[in-house]
Amino acid sequence: MRIRRTAIATAFALGILGAAAPAAQATAGDAQPCGRPHQHNGRLVQNCPDWSPSGRIPVYASPAKGTPIGYINPAGTDWYVCEKPGGPYALGDYQNFWWALTMADNDKWGFVNEVYFRGGGNNQPDGGLRECPRPGGKPLPE
Repeated sequence: MRIRRTAIATAFALGILGAAAPAAQATAGDAQPCGRPHQHNGRLVQNCPDWSPSGRIPVYASPAKGTPIGYINPAGTDWYVCEKPGGPYALGDYQNFWWALTMADNDKWGFVNEVYFRGGGNNQPDGGLRECPRPGGKPLPE
């Protein structure tokens, strides 16, 4: 009887772990990370696959949302300078507090929330984009 209980408990534990593993693996990696850094108009940038249900991506003055200062249109693969944590942002079932620095189509610098990035999971940074400098580091573009 004791062997049977141990076998049942072990099978139950393995079943729980097996059920949780696919979800953990799906969020642990970024299936479509940003590419290698390269020079673009004198800045080191990385091309990142992005998307938008409306076809255009809003760009905000700061990583705290607010009102869009411009847009990237159309979404597809666009260049970004770096990423940093900021305020929460939600789009349908997607949510993220990571933001990426870029330039909108109207030539204004700002931040795009990473819910618009392909790959990865909720509240995860991109799998390949460089982190923005911390305060006291090199200033961000004006």
